[in-house]
Amino acid sequence: MPYRYFIFANPNGKNVTPDKIQKLQHIFSQGQGEFVVTENLSHLEKMVQERRSAALAKPEKTIVGIVGGDGTVMRTRTLVEQLWGYRPQYAFFPLGTMNNIQRTLGLNGKDAAYQLAQHLVNTANSNTVEKYTVSFPSLDVNGKKGFNIGFGLIPKLLWIYYGHSAKQYRELEEALQHSPPKEYQAKYTEITQKQETDLFDLLSKERGLWGAVKTTLRLMNGLRNNTDERYLLHKPLSGPIRFNGKPQHFPKAPLGIYISCYEEVNLGLGRFNPKPTREAGKEEGKFQTIVPYGNPFLIIPQLPKLMMGEKLSKVIYEQLSSLELPSEKFAQVDGELILENGFMVRYDGKRKIMTLPAT
Repeated sequence: MPYRYFIFANPNGKNVTPDKIQKLQHIFSQGQGEFVVTENLSHLEKMVQERRSAALAKPEKTIVGIVGGDGTVMRTRTLVEQLWGYRPQYAFFPLGTMNNIQRTLGLNGKDAAYQLAQHLVNTANSNTVEKYTVSFPSLDVNGKKGFNIGFGLIPKLLWIYYGHSAKQYRELEEALQHSPPKEYQAKYTEITQKQETDLFDLLSKERGLWGAVKTTLRLMNGLRNNTDERYLLHKPLSGPIRFNGKPQHFPKAPLGIYISCYEEVNLGLGRFNPKPTREAGKEEGKFQTIVPYGNPFLIIPQLPKLMMGEKLSKVIYEQLSSLELPSEKFAQVDGELILENGFMVRYDGKRKIMTLPAT
């Protein structure tokens, strides 16, 4: 019996164009499935709910394809598993702003999204899907289904790395706390579209190694001047932190926490593209937890070490099955910025995810 697939495509990603969507639609039209372009989160929820009956009819033969970046994967997975009540097989197509998850699965070529689409259509009809799937560990973050999460210093680093100021970061925090959902969505779009222009940005719009150097210089410059708007990076995490249900004590106040359940991302610094430390998947049923502590001056200059896959000093590395932060925290879950009154992060089993054949 062939597999049936439901493809949910986010057309609003940074690297998505109408031509790319049309090309994927054409490929998927050759097989037994549906390709749905979603306008926003509300529309996505509606489309997922409408396909619930069809998905429940053959849960063992259902594949959910997600076209977009890390944030789109997290939001779609969460809705699918909440509304359908089970964990289907997945296929992730890298056409988003941040594609760490897809890159980890080897889907980082120029035509990877189209190659995976054609591969899914071919294998779904020939019943050889299982041959091309991997079991990938997952996290549950307050009900959200993610693969990595950062608190404190980590989302602040990412925020400034992608060209936003600390002033805009404060605006976003304010909007998260006080804006109704519909107003917040508009406010979020308004804030995230504001690109900071300074000498560093004028020199180069490229990321990668130059982006790492640029961000390091920018942050160090801000930290040296207490009146600079970016000085909020010096603020450590507050409130108790529990590792596997037990209070955890640190040599100095923790600056942030980064959690990853796969190897290819260290400290969550998106397009820095660091080499893996080979620690995240070290223990079955646990995720890697990284806690920098002390002074940001001791952490930020070490960022280039990430490019070499080296461990940092003044950082605690742990393998955990759960982590709890009771007080209000600002976090980034698979590229999505979230403010909530406390977080519980748990290991959440594994998911079957489709990959391309080895070449």
